[in-house]
Amino acid sequence: MKKHQLISLLIVFTGAFALSAQSFEGNAIPSTIVVDDNTSKLSLSRDYFKDGAQSLQWNWRAEKASLLFTDAEIHGVVDSFDQRSGVKLWIYNETPHSYPLVFQFRDTNNTIQYTFDFNMNFTGWRAGWIAYSDMWTPDGGKTSRQNVVSMEIISPENVPTGKLWIDRMEFTSSVDRQAIPDAQIPENNRNLNREIWHWGLLHKWEQQTHDIDIPARLTPRESKHLSLVYDQLKLSSKKRSLSDKEKKQLQQLINRFAISDDGKRGAPLMQKDNMLPGDVHFGHLDQLLDLSARGWYMDGDKEAKHTFVKAIRYMLHQGFAYGSGMGTNHHYGYQVRDLFGAIWWMEDVLKEQGLWEETRRAVTYWSGLQEARQPFNNLRDEITDSWNTLIIPRLICALWGDNENERFRDLKELSRWVNGSMRFSPGTIGGIKIDGTAFHHGGHYPAYSIPGLAYVGRYLKSVNNTLFTLDEEAFQVLKFALLTIARQSNLRDWGIGVSGRHPFNGSINKNGILTFAYAAMIPEKTDKELAGEYLRLMEGAGRFSEDNILIKQFESEGIKPNPYPQGFYVYNYASQGIYRYNKKMVSLKGFTRNVWGSEIYTRDNRFGRYQSYGSIQIIGTPSPEAVNGGFPITEEASRYREQGWDWNRNPGTTSIHLPLELLNSPLRGSDMLRQPESFAGASRLNGGESGMFAMKLGERDRENFSPSFKAHKSVFTFGNRIIALGSAIGNEKGEYPVETTLFQQALVEEKEEITVNKKKITEFPYRHTVEKNSGENLLVKSLTGDYFYIPSGQSFVIEKKTQDSKENKQMNPTQGKFATAYIDHGVAPQNETYEYMILLDATTSQLSQLNKGITGYAVKRKDKTAHIVLDNESNTVGYAIFEELTTDADEFLLRSDKEIMIMLQPAANQLNMSICHPDLNLGEYTYTTPKESQPVTKEITLKGHYSLDNPVDSISLRISGDNTVITGICRHGIPIELRLHKID
Repeated sequence: MKKHQLISLLIVFTGAFALSAQSFEGNAIPSTIVVDDNTSKLSLSRDYFKDGAQSLQWNWRAEKASLLFTDAEIHGVVDSFDQRSGVKLWIYNETPHSYPLVFQFRDTNNTIQYTFDFNMNFTGWRAGWIAYSDMWTPDGGKTSRQNVVSMEIISPENVPTGKLWIDRMEFTSSVDRQAIPDAQIPENNRNLNREIWHWGLLHKWEQQTHDIDIPARLTPRESKHLSLVYDQLKLSSKKRSLSDKEKKQLQQLINRFAISDDGKRGAPLMQKDNMLPGDVHFGHLDQLLDLSARGWYMDGDKEAKHTFVKAIRYMLHQGFAYGSGMGTNHHYGYQVRDLFGAIWWMEDVLKEQGLWEETRRAVTYWSGLQEARQPFNNLRDEITDSWNTLIIPRLICALWGDNENERFRDLKELSRWVNGSMRFSPGTIGGIKIDGTAFHHGGHYPAYSIPGLAYVGRYLKSVNNTLFTLDEEAFQVLKFALLTIARQSNLRDWGIGVSGRHPFNGSINKNGILTFAYAAMIPEKTDKELAGEYLRLMEGAGRFSEDNILIKQFESEGIKPNPYPQGFYVYNYASQGIYRYNKKMVSLKGFTRNVWGSEIYTRDNRFGRYQSYGSIQIIGTPSPEAVNGGFPITEEASRYREQGWDWNRNPGTTSIHLPLELLNSPLRGSDMLRQPESFAGASRLNGGESGMFAMKLGERDRENFSPSFKAHKSVFTFGNRIIALGSAIGNEKGEYPVETTLFQQALVEEKEEITVNKKKITEFPYRHTVEKNSGENLLVKSLTGDYFYIPSGQSFVIEKKTQDSKENKQMNPTQGKFATAYIDHGVAPQNETYEYMILLDATTSQLSQLNKGITGYAVKRKDKTAHIVLDNESNTVGYAIFEELTTDADEFLLRSDKEIMIMLQPAANQLNMSICHPDLNLGEYTYTTPKESQPVTKEITLKGHYSLDNPVDSISLRISGDNTVITGICRHGIPIELRLHKID
């Protein structure tokens, strides 16, 4: 039948169809696939397959022979053009060709609307994934939605005879947005024309040239250092003999892969998210290679050796090869960490089989080492992924050069790249920020940065004491990031506010702790602060053999565990303040239009909306039972437990108490929750002697959110006193109550006591309500021994009860027993307020004073415009300025711009002062941005005449009448501290 007749006939049948992958498993070739019998032949083949056990074989006998597909789905998916409809298929090639296959999509008039080339410079399987929107018009232009009804494949030019195999073909309504450019279709995904999608840049990086030449010769020192790295790394990549369990696992993998002796057939290898029954993924391959390699080089098992060689041939045939993208490869690094070391230890075996060069080239490509041919691109995102998954594979591959001169060049390039990655990164792209926070997914994310830095530690273990370790600037940035996460964690747990989509028990892992030690050893003389922090974080952690060596070395140098961090720390790239008092940590957490407050995925953290609604989380309780000889402080011991957790009541937050079905994220997929306001963050005074947090809280107009919900919140920390204020609390919706939670703590036993105004409460269940007009002050002792003082005039509830809830992933029911305290603002509140104080490690004297109503602080103002608090003991005043302020009532401040935090401490004729505008000022963006924080000028007016004791670059003063106008240039959310001298 002629081509145009087929196309015309197709129109009749496009009314209904099912979207599915084309199957070649039957006894007949589908009728929608035709060739000219004079130039081509089609058959179903069992020689190669990427699905089931058969594929479509096309033999051609003329140049530019044609293979035509008229599947109904070609036209049927056109309606999804804007959702990336297109084609996905796999092609097997036995003989590389210099010219490509040409794909053409025609409409009902037989006019070519879309076209693309598929390069044939390979052997084995390769993926061809491309959306209609990423194809080209015949004249090379951008495509648009057209009524295409056929796909024609034209054989390569100058190839009069040839053959190929096609399988797993699908005309789909959505080609993966992470389809990967490769050597076959280098521009198959124009969405990847950006630096932030690093998984998809392997082919782009491969086009880079080396900008460092191979040296003609090495000095003895260079050769020695290269050998040191080689020997240290290879030894550390060697693993143990197989256990009995692993031997069984290996046999199961052998059965599952079912690889033929020549490696050309076996279970289809696919990326994890694109598997069908019977397929295997990269992680399975990683296990197979690791176990079979160890079976040979550790145990001398010849069958394991044979399996390894077959698996390597299979890997290359399946498309895990040089230049290939496997359709999509996103996050592949997490699945292939072990195969690099396995291949290295089997180098001699692969050389015996003639497979070393091809294997080395393939896995070096997949390591992404080629990125290091040029200096690090500081606009490149998601660096923690690369540290975590590929820094060690890259280091291994850098040592695979043909000779030591080439290895030296490659290692020098990699060292430069690692140093470049250890610089402060701009905007919200991945990496370490100027305040020490470490970003992933556009936000501060310890659950990603710590594993990433853990592998940086492994890298340092191999390169320390050589030319290839970190330079001074990179060392200082790494040190700052490590100390930041140590200050944000207690002992190793970082809490709910920065937990991302993992709401409970986020913790610095063991390898993360080791990074402190290996970072300490970068300088010629051990960095005592980092080494001492390593020793402190080791409390209750299991010891590896290397820990014993490190501890012995540090102790021999007179290094002892650091004391616990003390004082207030500001991290406004996370809208977070951290207060450390004795052994307790208080996390104060907000979010803005630039800083997301929680991450929610399809199967993670479904109810995590309120993580950063001004939370005040205290972690400071030791584990009740010994762990590895210690009693470390943990989040769980501090009574945070998921079973039965009321997701509406994160401590410190002001929130609408919703049913779980409404609190559940309205988005089925991922969400990084932001809000309309830009004022949320922390500041401090006198290097952290005191500190504060302030936040404008709002919600965007989204399903199950309330855009009318507002609150102004602040927290002030002085000594062991934490004063929390709220004002302008409102919500026009009147269905569900608005609450401010003081604490929610898991009970170990029902009879555990809380104390309310000296009365010990052991009964269960229990509920005590204080009405707004009761005139009763309350002093409540929580399960963890912290005291909460709640002044009268507030509706307050404290209870002990069994709570029914759901866990955050599968949303399965959970139950637990909790003690909870909260202020009830009622439904549809208008301009409501709150006030309470937390006492950490309260003294008998303080409790006696509080029982008399003596708080030690004074709230000077608490309204929509400002919160102003005076701490009597330290004589410090904190100002949370929400709106532009002019006042005659304050002793010091006459006027202030809006959205500033100010702290003042007078002493004789001096005035210690800090100013902070926490907004990062990054403008509007969607997921993430490389735009740098932009400076913002803020102005305040003090009563009286002042001069600066010492110049401050970002501060200028001018006298105006009886007053002093201070102009500050704020950037990065970093507080500006200054000392003023009063002029008589």
